[in-house]
Amino acid sequence: MKIKKYRGENMQEVVAKVKSDLGSDAIILHTRKYKKGGVFGLFAKEMVEVLASTEGKESKQREDNQLERELKEMKGMMNNLMGEMENNRQQNLSLMPKQSFQELIEALLEVGISHETAHQLAGKIVRRLGAPTLEDQEGIREILQEELKSQLNNIEPIQLEDGRTKVVALVGSTGVGKTTTLAKLAANFALFEDKKVGLITADTYRISAVDQLKTYSEIIDLPLEVVFTPQELVTAIENYQGYDLVLIDTAGRSQNNQVHMSELKGFIKKAPIDEVYLVLSATTKIEDAMEVIDIYQMIDLDKLIITKLDETNSLGVVFEVMTKAEKPLSYVTLGQDVPEDIKIAESNELAADIVKGFEL
Repeated sequence: MKIKKYRGENMQEVVAKVKSDLGSDAIILHTRKYKKGGVFGLFAKEMVEVLASTEGKESKQREDNQLERELKEMKGMMNNLMGEMENNRQQNLSLMPKQSFQELIEALLEVGISHETAHQLAGKIVRRLGAPTLEDQEGIREILQEELKSQLNNIEPIQLEDGRTKVVALVGSTGVGKTTTLAKLAANFALFEDKKVGLITADTYRISAVDQLKTYSEIIDLPLEVVFTPQELVTAIENYQGYDLVLIDTAGRSQNNQVHMSELKGFIKKAPIDEVYLVLSATTKIEDAMEVIDIYQMIDLDKLIITKLDETNSLGVVFEVMTKAEKPLSYVTLGQDVPEDIKIAESNELAADIVKGFEL
């Protein structure tokens, strides 16, 4: 074991000496600061002293070599396992003619499922059904609904706590129905659950949005505050202390406008908001929905709301959105009527609705 002492005016200088002399694998055993020079303790210069050693360099190399061998063994085992799985997959898929398998994929694409997901679902259907043709349509639809349901079971509506104000913000692109959705939520909690609800709108870019929410607030008889800055948002939330629920409407933001997205993030981050809900329309193309989710993740989303289920027959986007976002789905909306056309999402019903549009 080789131990040496190094001194310098600062730690950076001493570490550089250690690396130069003993190499980057050297170990620092001890450091201390001391004063040098001066008169009667005055004007002394502070110095750094380090004890360093090369001990452990060889053992570290042995550990690295052992780790490398273990990783190679694990990699080999994984490759063998993946090979077996692929062989089994190919054997199972060979039960169905290529043309029939492609027809199954195309039928899944028609309900709004992405090509990658369609291929995976088709493979699961063939493996479970074990049928060489598409004649058993009832069996195929049943398996498809089961597979969809198993991955649509992450459902979490707004949960209120006695004696605590829950603050919820709705975000999303322009035109997805945030303001109407907020009004539906407010009406349901205020009228049907007898909760004390306060409304805030930060959507001051569109005068029509403020007027729309103001109209809803007057009909439901709920207070509404309009805010223009993050600080005004904080103050508005404080004014609602003692309420059961505070709902915040935000301006629609295109995922392609970085400036507007940064402004929205500033609003959200500076306020005491408990949960942020991304509102997405079921009519959105899959590619666009995936892009929206990617960009809006910068705001630290908590849950999803999917609107306009009544305006499309390709509800596979609901499945894709939940899979992509990996966030709970809270509510779905099925029309413009307030407060009727909103309900808590239900996995079996969503799966059944997707399968309705599935035809071979």
